[in-house]
Amino acid sequence: MLARYSVALGARGVRRGPRREAAWRVWMPLDVDRVAELPWVASRIVRARPRRVLDIASPKLLACWLADRCRVEQVVATDLWPDEVDSWRRLTAAASGPRRRYDGLRLEVADATRLPYEDASFDALYSASVLEHIADDGDIAAAAEIARVLRPGAIAALTVPYGREHREEHVEHDLYGRRYDGRPLFFQRHYDAGTIDGRLLAGGALEVVERGMWRKEGIQEARGALRRVVPESWEIGRFLGPGLLVLGGRAMRDAPVDEPGEENVLRLLLRRR
Repeated sequence: MLARYSVALGARGVRRGPRREAAWRVWMPLDVDRVAELPWVASRIVRARPRRVLDIASPKLLACWLADRCRVEQVVATDLWPDEVDSWRRLTAAASGPRRRYDGLRLEVADATRLPYEDASFDALYSASVLEHIADDGDIAAAAEIARVLRPGAIAALTVPYGREHREEHVEHDLYGRRYDGRPLFFQRHYDAGTIDGRLLAGGALEVVERGMWRKEGIQEARGALRRVVPESWEIGRFLGPGLLVLGGRAMRDAPVDEPGEENVLRLLLRRR
């Protein structure tokens, strides 16, 4: 569904506008994790029948789909990086066409730890594999902001890395606009059951209504093989393109939350109390 939509969006963009951005939508419709994550998020958001939805820095493909195909009145899709927002503005402007597909979509620069929106102003919210990348206690601040901008009873669909023990992952190369100067840079955290409850539930303002997990089987082996020929700082997906759909379909396996493997993604559906 979303992979086909990505290709169609890219094809419209190639004909009318920014060819580089559009070509990537055709070449790399979905990354490995997104093959499972985004359809799950989409199903929960659509089921809630929201009028106004907030996306916190997720892949913008889903926001486009919600605004175009689901006729959500307004989807506010945010990102911390202005270049990312500008890129999607160019693509959606070119791909909108006479149908004005994206009139309900707002693409905005926003920091998840200090959202520029009023209290209780959204009916639903989602953030796919984002909060784990916010350093220090930024994820705790973001969870508090999520609770603040959701109206009572509204839902939030989140996905984060998960394991038996909480751990942090660092890299030794430039990352997200930060220069590597010899000191490892924070990349992401892998939550466990305790840190999910302690860091992402906003002190009890958010309650868990659904919790599930995908085990990522075979990913470490595939990544290790590719890293022998692809530098660590390069995005593997740029080389695999559509092959990521196949890899994601094979790797992302539904599993019990209490049986995590080496790499896992937790899905959480939360409700604002």
